Amino acid sequence: MLESKSGTTRPDTPAKAVSSPERVASSITKGVLRRHYVVGQRLIESDLTQQLGVSRSTVREALKILAANGVVELVPHRGAVIRGLSLTDAEKLLALLEVLTGLAARLAADNIDRGQNRKLFMAAAKPLIDARSTNELDRILDERARYYQTMLDIADNSELRRAMPMPRAHLFRTQFYGFLSKVDLRAMVTEYRNITKAILAGSGAKAELYARRHLQRTAERTLPHLR
Repeated sequence: MLESKSGTTRPDTPAKAVSSPERVASSITKGVLRRHYVVGQRLIESDLTQQLGVSRSTVREALKILAANGVVELVPHRGAVIRGLSLTDAEKLLALLEVLTGLAARLAADNIDRGQNRKLFMAAAKPLIDARSTNELDRILDERARYYQTMLDIADNSELRRAMPMPRAHLFRTQFYGFLSKVDLRAMVTEYRNITKAILAGSGAKAELYARRHLQRTAERTLPHLR
């Protein structure tokens, strides 16, 4: 069970075997992405051990991993708390994501015709570039992680994969989920269409340009809410 803002607890995910701190950390990170956790929410060790079927020591090691990744803060006498991004945090994160996502888009364009890459990328892009109705627009916020993960997989660069701060990116998306208007979402659809078109055309330079521009626009849409 997990403590909500109101102080109540609720189940997050069904109990399942998770055998390592890394997998526990991954499970919690996915919960952040799905907005099962909110900024400031306390993660209760005993509940996580029961839900995930692991020892308390495994949970503690997982929380240390998440703290190192900037997803949680270990607070004395309170335990692990989901972190919020400050204005400075968000500015630095978006500056890094702009460069790394631009590179991922360029490499994905270079590799788009290898194996099943084109088919996989088109499948990941479809919910984003075809979104028109209100429900479809709302869903793009949950489809972005798959889009970027597929792009990163196709880029096929292990150093880039290690450098990409995915857990922090998930935290950012969760924190700003409620701030985006329908106008913002429609603008994002156009931006994703431009990135996707460039990648499918194998145009690395354009793909990088559009990806970086998208992150710049993301900063314009979100950072004012922290000022």
